[in-house]
Amino acid sequence: MARRPPNRTLAGMTARPYGQQREMEDRSMQGTLAAQAEMIFPLERPLLERLGFGAARRLLDLGCGTGQFAGRVGQAFPGLQVTGLDLFPGHVETARALWPRAEHPWLDFAVGDATATGLSPASFDLVTVRHMLQAVPEPPAVLAEAHRLLVPGGRFYALAEDYMGILVDTDDADARDLFLDAEPGAQAAGTQLFHGRRLFRELGAAGFGEVAVHPLVVDTLNAPRETFARMLEHWRDGYTGFMAGALGVAPPAARARFDALIAAVRDPSRYACWLLLGVTGVRGAGPAP
Repeated sequence: MARRPPNRTLAGMTARPYGQQREMEDRSMQGTLAAQAEMIFPLERPLLERLGFGAARRLLDLGCGTGQFAGRVGQAFPGLQVTGLDLFPGHVETARALWPRAEHPWLDFAVGDATATGLSPASFDLVTVRHMLQAVPEPPAVLAEAHRLLVPGGRFYALAEDYMGILVDTDDADARDLFLDAEPGAQAAGTQLFHGRRLFRELGAAGFGEVAVHPLVVDTLNAPRETFARMLEHWRDGYTGFMAGALGVAPPAARARFDALIAAVRDPSRYACWLLLGVTGVRGAGPAP
């Protein structure tokens, strides 16, 4: 099978800057996404089965990153044709290297904007967005595009992040309150650390019906403790500068907060968990409002 040219971009697409772009495109994000998928997907798969992913034919993963979810979901549900779309060509290149088309003909990756994909309306049975909406300035624009791309009766699924859902047993108060303290500054920089709790309301406003929330708790009992720590290390390496700016402190002080969280997660006597929200909705017969 002929190889596709690298960095294929959907017609009419141009990269648009956004608040967390530097961090999302940092090399550390490759490790972050790999660790997250390793921890979360085993817990997520039974939920996707209940949501009917096995009966669908076409899935679009918006903001697919390096393809960790797109590849896994395609393997888990044979017969599902999966398209991954990401704004950063570097992530798309990595995804194609991890999941070569010759070995995975059901999987395709392209460069494009999740708020304006240029794809035909009503093209997909499923649209997914994971670990992304908190990092972009206009989540409703992503939801509107997802609604447009779904067939009537198609399902939208987001794995939403809300950083008040990270609980780590640490004696370091600065580490414990890292995300709470950073939220005002992060919001000013275009990142919504508490976005997850709003997504239920935003799906309703975007015209989705049957909106539901499916909590997923990843912790040091159901996921490898070392993988949890490794994810935080990648966060530290990619986000120390961003968090220092949000906190109004020097980078070494922000890094120290991450290091205290990492040490606590590695301590077998301590508990840590990460509450994630699987938020779903169904497109009705009519257009988005």
